[in-house]
Amino acid sequence: MNKIRILLFVALVSSSMSSCKKKQHLKVAKSEHKTKLELGGKQLQHVKIDSVRLVPESDQLTAVGEVSFAEDNVVCIYPLVSGTVEKVTVSLGDYVNKGQILATLLSTDISQYQRDYNISKSNFEVEEKNLLRSQELFNAGMQSEKEYATTKKDHANALSEYNERKQILELYGGSVNDLDARYQVKSPRSGFIVERNITEGTQIRNDNGTNVFTISDLKTVWVWANVHESDISIVHEGDNVIVRTIAYPDKFFAGTIKKIGTMLDPASRVIKVRTELSNNNGLLKPQMFATIGITSKQMLKVIAIPKTAIVLESNRYFVMREVEPQKFEKVSVSIGKTFGNFYEILSGLNEGDKIVVEGSLFVLTAFNQL
Repeated sequence: MNKIRILLFVALVSSSMSSCKKKQHLKVAKSEHKTKLELGGKQLQHVKIDSVRLVPESDQLTAVGEVSFAEDNVVCIYPLVSGTVEKVTVSLGDYVNKGQILATLLSTDISQYQRDYNISKSNFEVEEKNLLRSQELFNAGMQSEKEYATTKKDHANALSEYNERKQILELYGGSVNDLDARYQVKSPRSGFIVERNITEGTQIRNDNGTNVFTISDLKTVWVWANVHESDISIVHEGDNVIVRTIAYPDKFFAGTIKKIGTMLDPASRVIKVRTELSNNNGLLKPQMFATIGITSKQMLKVIAIPKTAIVLESNRYFVMREVEPQKFEKVSVSIGKTFGNFYEILSGLNEGDKIVVEGSLFVLTAFNQL
């Protein structure tokens, strides 16, 4: 009888221990199940997974500025003579070719140059006849060598004077054929008329410092950005630049910084930074206001992930990391700087980790329901 009691006691103890082990095993499985979420194939269709990478840190500086002429491609035309504008043949914005007549002036200066040219021409014609007669006399022995040499010298002087007066007249735009006191303003290069400061009847003085026309091809323009004194240290030549204008808010124009000014404006405390932009389509016009985004070329690489991968929950940031194929865990992360569509990750992830970058809220919600 005692033997039966002992056997029953042993059986009860064994059963109790086995029950405890089963309960402990279920608890662990439940805990493990809580830390990992497994998704099926249909659920993964709504999820995009990508690896955590090191990306260049692009801390962008924003400045304001304006579009300007590329001074290397600009020609300012000043009057060489005084006079009255008789006719202007071009308008602001017109495209002109090299050598095209832009305006005509009636000028007393040209009249004087034409008079000097006519006198020198007449003197040269006289000396040319004298030289021919002197040469005949010298060959016939009726004139001394000294007299013949003097005649040749006078002819050479007359020729030199004639050539000089002809060059001066042509240099100032006068014509040797039409002695009409007209001065023609011609374009020295092809391009657009971007400035015009005369109209018909305008009185012009050659000592006036105001140009009558400005020509630029506008295929290349300069953009000047106003960088504040406090930001000068983070701006370098060669930095990448994105330019946007009010006229074209949906377009951007990319370039690099070509030059940083050396003088600080004492009133506004800004320094001028220049960017050159290709403008073959002609969209950018001088004097346009612009917003300039400057990104340093001296960038460090940091761990960063798309903003779409992060979920804010209870004032903490979380991402869903794939620990095994189709199995995910919830990871708390600390974020740093924001640049573009990325957040810098200070802690919680390592390079190479696979995370949910699209559909992260869906996956996290499913995880919380475990």
